[in-house]
Amino acid sequence: MIYIRMGPRFLFIRTENIHLLQDFIHNSLQGTLHSFEEALEYSTENSTIIFLTPPNLTHTRVEDAQSILLVPLASSIILMEFINQKISDQICRIQLGPASLVLRVAGDGKEALEQIQREYPSRALNWLDAIDQGEVDDTIISLTNKAINHNLLSKDFIHPNLLVSMSVNGLAHRLRNEGLIFITYGLKSKEWYELRINIYDSKGLYHEHLERLQIALSEMEAGMILGESWTKDHALMLFSVVAYQVKLFTMLEPIEIKKTLMALEYDSQGKRLVDLDLYHRNKKISWTHIGGIRSKFDKEKTCVAYRDNLLKQLSKDTLDRLFEIERKINESM
Repeated sequence: MIYIRMGPRFLFIRTENIHLLQDFIHNSLQGTLHSFEEALEYSTENSTIIFLTPPNLTHTRVEDAQSILLVPLASSIILMEFINQKISDQICRIQLGPASLVLRVAGDGKEALEQIQREYPSRALNWLDAIDQGEVDDTIISLTNKAINHNLLSKDFIHPNLLVSMSVNGLAHRLRNEGLIFITYGLKSKEWYELRINIYDSKGLYHEHLERLQIALSEMEAGMILGESWTKDHALMLFSVVAYQVKLFTMLEPIEIKKTLMALEYDSQGKRLVDLDLYHRNKKISWTHIGGIRSKFDKEKTCVAYRDNLLKQLSKDTLDRLFEIERKINESM
């Protein structure tokens, strides 16, 4: 599970030849023109957002940028290319803005935000103010309760950001050791959930269904699988059923994991592929615990809807892998 990663770096460049420099960044550095919000959404931890501004400024701000480009390179590589390709004489001044980190938290992030402010010298600011006020040795922490192994939309961030008066390397080192504490603060019970997932399949395709489950949990960054084993479920008196059991340690509430399991029980045509049961503290979490589902018919429609939502969260490579496994499962049924 990934709970911390780098965000983009911000580079302010003052120049008298904005269009010339813009063309160079586009043609030689694969830079793409965006609004500030778009640049944030498309950025990765290896990206730099460049702000091109006129030279006659005493302090450069995001609002002063006449051109904003997202470059899929580290700022050090960009500066090297400016020198090596002899474009630096078109630059009046370069200013490196604050670094940024993305931290995943649980819940609405309010308690995690307050705890981080108690532990680190920081100010709560929006993106623009944090970039404008931050210095090269400062770091912006952006909180989200979404998985951070892919790009995040503006709506995925929890506001406000925190501008921390620490270098990104020092802060990242501390958060890698302490970040899980801030996640725990956001949990309702102040503790992680240890869940058991039982896989039942009359066709014996346990390996295939386990792989589907692992794909979904991994892409969601749902937590850590602590173990796997065979077990028996005594569903009826004097009658036991063999199941393959997965133990999951997760920050997500059991009902959210249940929705993911329901999404995996059916294919996109509404065909049932497998039974997946969820247990927390030896209590089964049933589909009846989810509001709005009153019948088996409602359940099937809801499972297909959950599946559609799950598929939207998966990368193309992961989708291809999932569909290939399901094709083999359907051929065996």
